[in-house]
Amino acid sequence: MKDSETIFDYISRVLSVVNQLERNGEKMVDSRVVEKILRSLDPKFDHVVVAIEESNDTETMTVDELSGKLQVHEDKIKRRNKEPIEQALQAKMNINERKDDTNKNQGGRGRGRGRGRGRGHGRGRGVQMQYNNNESGSEFRPSRGRGRGRGRGGYYQRQNKKDVECFTCHRYGHYSWECQDDPKEENMKAHYAEENKVGDDTVLLAHDGSKGENKNSWYLDTGTSNHMCGYEHMFVEMDESMTGNITFGDMSKIPVKGKGKILIKLKNGGHQFISNVYYVPEMKANILSMGQLLEKGYDIHMKDKCLYLRDDRGSLIARVPMSSNRMFLMNIHHDAPKCLKACFDNQSWLWHLRLGHLNFGGLKLLSTKNMVKGLPSIDQPYQLCEACLVGKQHRHSFPKESISRAKVPLELIHTYVCGPIDPASLGKNIYFLLFIDDYSRKTWVYFLKQKSEVFSTFKRFKALVEKQSGYQIKAMRSDRGGEFISKEFKAFCEENGIRRPLTIPYSPQQNGVVERKNRSIVNMTRSMLKSKNLPKEFWAEAVVCAVYLSNRSPTRSVWNQTPQEAWSGYKPSVSHLKVFGSIAYVHVPDQQWKKLDDKREKYIFIGYNQ
Repeated sequence: MKDSETIFDYISRVLSVVNQLERNGEKMVDSRVVEKILRSLDPKFDHVVVAIEESNDTETMTVDELSGKLQVHEDKIKRRNKEPIEQALQAKMNINERKDDTNKNQGGRGRGRGRGRGRGHGRGRGVQMQYNNNESGSEFRPSRGRGRGRGRGGYYQRQNKKDVECFTCHRYGHYSWECQDDPKEENMKAHYAEENKVGDDTVLLAHDGSKGENKNSWYLDTGTSNHMCGYEHMFVEMDESMTGNITFGDMSKIPVKGKGKILIKLKNGGHQFISNVYYVPEMKANILSMGQLLEKGYDIHMKDKCLYLRDDRGSLIARVPMSSNRMFLMNIHHDAPKCLKACFDNQSWLWHLRLGHLNFGGLKLLSTKNMVKGLPSIDQPYQLCEACLVGKQHRHSFPKESISRAKVPLELIHTYVCGPIDPASLGKNIYFLLFIDDYSRKTWVYFLKQKSEVFSTFKRFKALVEKQSGYQIKAMRSDRGGEFISKEFKAFCEENGIRRPLTIPYSPQQNGVVERKNRSIVNMTRSMLKSKNLPKEFWAEAVVCAVYLSNRSPTRSVWNQTPQEAWSGYKPSVSHLKVFGSIAYVHVPDQQWKKLDDKREKYIFIGYNQ
C-alpha cells in the first residue's frame, strides 16, 4: 500500500488484481484476499490489524467487512488530523465512558468483535478497543476479557452512520455486517463477461438503462478491461461474430453484439481509430478502458484533480478534469460516417488503400505530376492509417542515394533473397528473390522453395529483361550469400561478361537500393494483410501485389516518372486498381452454370498478373 493511497483505492486495486487472477483460472477465496490485504497495509494500520486478527475469524471475514472496518478507522485518522483539539477532548470523553462500561464489555461470553452488535451470552473470549491517553496523545489498543456482559463493544455504536455506505447493498446508514441482504452469494463474485467468443471482461460500474444525453461522452475507467460503446453508427468496422454477455457490479447482465473500430476526429482535423471496442447496444455510457490504453503504450497520470493522457512519445493527448461526482469524462467527436464520406469524396483514403498503403505524400506526387493515368486529383490530408503504423514502423538505416547511377537500363542489377518466411505460402514457397534495375528502379520478384533455385531463376530473368529492353545485363550487385557465389554462378557470369560487385561482410548498406526496396515490400505486404485480416499464408500474393504497385508509385531516384514508365517508356494506368483483400464478384460463363445456378461467385481480390 502506498503512503498517499486511501483504503478504498487500495482495496479497489487489490480487487482488480484478484479479478485478473480469476480470469486466468486462479481460485481466489475471501480468506486469502483478506489475509493479503492485512499483511500489506500501511504501518499506521498495524494496531487495527492486530485488533482485527484477535477479535475476528479472518477465515469467514469478507472483503467488504474488512473494507468497512478499515475505512472507519481511516476516517477517524483524518478527523484527528484536521481537528486535533476536538479529537483530544473526544478521546478523554471516551476514556471516561469506557471506565463506566468496563464490566459490561469485559463480561461477554461470546466472541467479542468491538462492533456493538447487541447482547452476547455465550461463553468465550472478548476483545475490546480501549483508549489509552499517554504523553504522545490518545490511541486505542486491544485488550482481552472474560465473563458475562453486553454486546461486543460499544465504540461503533456511538458513531454517526448517516454518511456510512454499506458495501453489500450500497445504501447509506449502516455497515455491511448489519445489512439485511444476504451477502454470501454475492461475496467476492467477479464482475465479468460471460463469454461466447469475447474474453472475460471486468466492469466495476452499475448498469443504468436510461439513455445518455451526450453520445460523444466517454468515461475513463480502471474497472473495465475493454472499451465499450452502445452506438452502432459510430463503428466503421465490426466483427459481429464476437458475442457474449457482460455482468456489471449490480449483477445486471447485458449482451455484447460485436467488436470493432471507431473513427474519431482530432482537434487538428486528422483522424484516429479506437480499436477493439465492444458494441453493447443496451449500454448508453461509453467507456474507455485505462488498462487497454496502458497496453497500447499510453501514459496515464493524475495530479491536482486532472487526468493527463500521453502517447508513447510523451505528447499530451488529453487533459481531463475530474467532475463533481469524481469521474473522468472525455468528450470525443465521433464523425465516423461524415469523416469516411469526406475521405472517399476526396479519394485520398480509397487510393491510399488501392496503391498498397502508399504514403499520402507519394499519392499527391503521383496526382500533381500526372505520373500515371486514371488517378483523380488527390489532396494530402493529415491522416493516420492504423495498418501502416503496425506494418511500417522501422529504424533509419540505409543511405537514401547511391554514389553513382546507371545511365541505361540493365547497366546494373541489384538482387536480394528474403527468407525463410514462416508460414510457407500457398504455393509452399518460403523465399522470394528481388531484382531491381538501377536505371529505372523497376522491380521483379520470383518465389523459391530453396535458395539453390537462385541460379536457374537468374537465367530466366536475364532472358526476359534482355528480350524486353534490347539491352544486356552488364553488372549484378549482391551480398556474399552462398547462392550468389557458387562456382556455376561465377562461371556463367564470366561467360556472359557480367561483372559481380559484392558487398563486404556485414555491410548491407553497400547494396542499399535492394535492401530498402525489400523493406518497403515487406512493410506493404504486412499492412495489406493486416488491413483486411487475411491469413499470413497469403504473403506471396501480397508481395506480388506490392511489387506491382511499387512499379507504379513515385520514387526519388527517377524524376517525375514511375519505374514502370522509366523502363517501358509508356505512362501506366491505375484506373483498374482495386483494394487488396476486398470482396470481388466474378461472372460465371454461360457454359458453366445451369438454369437455377447463381450467375456470379464471391471471391477475395488478391492481386494482379505481372
